[in-house]
Amino acid sequence: AALLSVGCLVAAEPCQDSPKEYGIVQFTQEECKCCYDLDDFIQDNDYVYVLFYSTKGRLNIDINAKFEQLAAEWKWSRISFGRIDTDKDRDMAKRWVEPHMVPTNVMYKFGRPVEVKPQDFEQIRDRYQGSPEGQKWMLTKYMGEDAEGSNLHYMAPLMTTKKLNRFVKNSEIAMVGFFQKDMDLHHKIFSEAVWSLHQAIDRDDIGASVAAVTARGVSKKAQAAVPSVVVYLDGKAVVEDGTYASERWTVQGVSDFLRQFLPLGAAEGMDDGPADRPEL
Repeated sequence: AALLSVGCLVAAEPCQDSPKEYGIVQFTQEECKCCYDLDDFIQDNDYVYVLFYSTKGRLNIDINAKFEQLAAEWKWSRISFGRIDTDKDRDMAKRWVEPHMVPTNVMYKFGRPVEVKPQDFEQIRDRYQGSPEGQKWMLTKYMGEDAEGSNLHYMAPLMTTKKLNRFVKNSEIAMVGFFQKDMDLHHKIFSEAVWSLHQAIDRDDIGASVAAVTARGVSKKAQAAVPSVVVYLDGKAVVEDGTYASERWTVQGVSDFLRQFLPLGAAEGMDDGPADRPEL
C-alpha cells in the first residue's frame, strides 16, 4: 500500500480564528495566532486531510488549485483540511512523510494515517488527474463507512426517489433540501446552516436527520420546489410552515427555520447561531 500523493505548490499562511471560515488550516511549530500542531490536530478531529508541501522547485500549481477547490466545496463537511510546509516545519512533518514523498496528501481517520492501494493511487492520478472529484472519490472510499460516505457529511446526499422515500420514512424528523445542483449558492447556504447547528450543540447529532437532493427528477417526483427545504415529521411533509422557500436565502434564515423543528432539548442547548449573511 502507498499513501496518496498529489503534488502542489503553496505558500504558508497562518490559520484563522475559525478553521472552517478559512477552509484550510496551517500546521506549524511557530508561535503564532491560531496555529495548530499537526499531531494534536489529527487526534482531536475524526477525519483530517493534510497536504505536505515544499515551496522549492517548479511543482504543479494546478494540483494546489484542485486541493483548494476541494476544501472549498467540502468546507462544511466533517472533514478538516490542513497543510504543512515541510521545509519550514521539517521536524513536525518527518514523523509522517519522508522528504522524497513531498508533495503528498495524507488522510487521517481517528488519529491514524490511511493507506491507499497502489491501483487506487493510479486511478486518481490517471483517470482523475488529481481533480477534486477524484479526491472526493478517494476520501469517500477510504474514510467513508458506506458507499455515499454519509459519515463524512452532516447531510446525506439522496440521488434517487427510493433513497429519499426510505430516508423520510425512517426518520422521525427529516429535513431535506432540494437544489438545482450540488454546490450552488442555495446548497452552500443550507450546508453552512446545518453545520452551524451541529456546532451550536454539544452532542453528536442535532436530533434530526438532514439530507440534500440535487437530482431534478427526484425533486419533481417529491413535488418539491427548487430551491427549498422541506421538513417531514413521521414520514409526512409538514403542511403548515414546513417549507423554506424564501426569495432571499441567508444562513441565519435557514438556521432559524430548521431550529423550530428540532427536539426541545436540542434547540435549548444551542447558542444564537451564525451571523445573517446571504452569501458564503
